Amino acid sequence: MTDWAQTERCSVRITLAEGLVIRGDIHLQPRVAWRDGPETPLELMNRDEAFFPVTLAGGDVAFVAKAQVASLALGVGVEEEPDPERRSAARTISLEVMMVGGAEHRGVAVHEMPPNRSRALDFLNEARERFFLLVTAGGSLCLNRQYVRAVRPLS
Repeated sequence: MTDWAQTERCSVRITLAEGLVIRGDIHLQPRVAWRDGPETPLELMNRDEAFFPVTLAGGDVAFVAKAQVASLALGVGVEEEPDPERRSAARTISLEVMMVGGAEHRGVAVHEMPPNRSRALDFLNEARERFFLLVTAGGSLCLNRQYVRAVRPLS
């Protein structure tokens, strides 16, 4: 028996490294072991598995390689909710992110780092997670550090 039917769907727009766009639903776990609440898209993208399933508009399923995902944009009105217990430790950094292929995004990255390592450069060099979240005026993006060309801190 599979837990596939027990996942929560989230509509996304996936941009692959070469520019191909895939629209569909990702499948998030209803619970995670390390906190209350469902899995977030960022947590899904930073899991160790190399591939993740996407249900396409016609109902077909594609398995997408995380290593080829440049960005994952959440559906309209869907936002990543920060863990309320960790919100007080989080800092925000305003960034302009230029991606391989020419896409540019402006927004705010929320991170939790020691006070003596809280610069934008420290955040970008944090190597334990492949993807980071950028909250923009148009919604939230999970960006793959591998496909970031350059970043300019704002303000």
